[in-house]
Amino acid sequence: MDSTQPASVVAARNPLRRTAIIIVALALVLFVLSIVMERRTPSSSQAQVQAYVVGIAPEVTGRVVEVNVDDNTLVETNQVLFRIDPSTYQIAVNQAEAKLAVVGQTIGASTATVDAAQAKLVQMEVDRDNLRDQYERASELVKRGVLSEARYDAAKSAFEQAEASVSGAAADLAKAKEELGPAGNENPQLREALAALEAAQLDLLRTTVRAPSPGVVTNLQLSIGKVVSVGQPAMTFIDVGTIWVAAAFKENSLENVAVGNRAEVLFDALPGRLFPAKVESVGLGVSQQGGGGTDPNTGLPTIRTDTGWVHEAQRFPVRLVLDAERPKGVRFGSQATVVVYTGDHPVTNAWGWLLIRIISVLTYVG
Repeated sequence: MDSTQPASVVAARNPLRRTAIIIVALALVLFVLSIVMERRTPSSSQAQVQAYVVGIAPEVTGRVVEVNVDDNTLVETNQVLFRIDPSTYQIAVNQAEAKLAVVGQTIGASTATVDAAQAKLVQMEVDRDNLRDQYERASELVKRGVLSEARYDAAKSAFEQAEASVSGAAADLAKAKEELGPAGNENPQLREALAALEAAQLDLLRTTVRAPSPGVVTNLQLSIGKVVSVGQPAMTFIDVGTIWVAAAFKENSLENVAVGNRAEVLFDALPGRLFPAKVESVGLGVSQQGGGGTDPNTGLPTIRTDTGWVHEAQRFPVRLVLDAERPKGVRFGSQATVVVYTGDHPVTNAWGWLLIRIISVLTYVG
């Protein structure tokens, strides 16, 4: 080939050269863009729907006489899940009341008012404790921006009213005890009888197990006649009011990710639909899986054994919450794809916006 010939002549003799140059240039541009995207608009297909999952276990032992839910059903706050035979605990209450009456007669005081006031106080305290749990849960949710102020105010007002009712019931009980006289108030037998009655009444209330919040009952292992024990999970409860998306991002993608960043979530269960979300927290650490720790058997340090030119990237969890309520069809453990917009970057944001929508179309055939 004559080196003095112009480039146009050389290109004309080799038409594939220009195509190859264009392909290499395009690949280089895409490579550089992908690096920038990893830091400006990171995405992850390793995301799952998470929620608070607890085992519902009774606080008293007994035989189940009533099951009010089916497996994988939605329940509301305070809905009765199941009941334990209350006969034994009713007898205990009767015995405690009888003992209190005997003690009252012994010290020359009527215990009817004290009995009623004590029962009322126990019921008020149970109701207050339940409303306090709901208020604390509402406080946490309103901080995350997933609960309306109106629902938060309602939960707060209900708790405050319950607190006032407990104070009133406590005042009534104090008055009833005062009527017994100074000697009766300080009588150890009376205090013992009152404590025994309160414990018996509380156990009787605990024979009815209720849902702590809106959620789904699953892994139901109950049937009428089964004997359950204290602390033995009888079913699994998923709190559907506090779901979030846990996404695993590569370590080098988290440089610009911060709490409050906008995001979009694509659920595999709902192809073609995108849901706005925001970053709630970024994980500070993960299990080292044998690297940099110690062997529990020997106490010696363990060393990672990565080989090759490029070692596997570490991933850290990022927690995201949806701007709206849980979409219908999304379940605990559902897989999702997430893209996070770390700032106002027109080019990378537009690319991330386009990428997640292309993926959303592909999920129809995925």
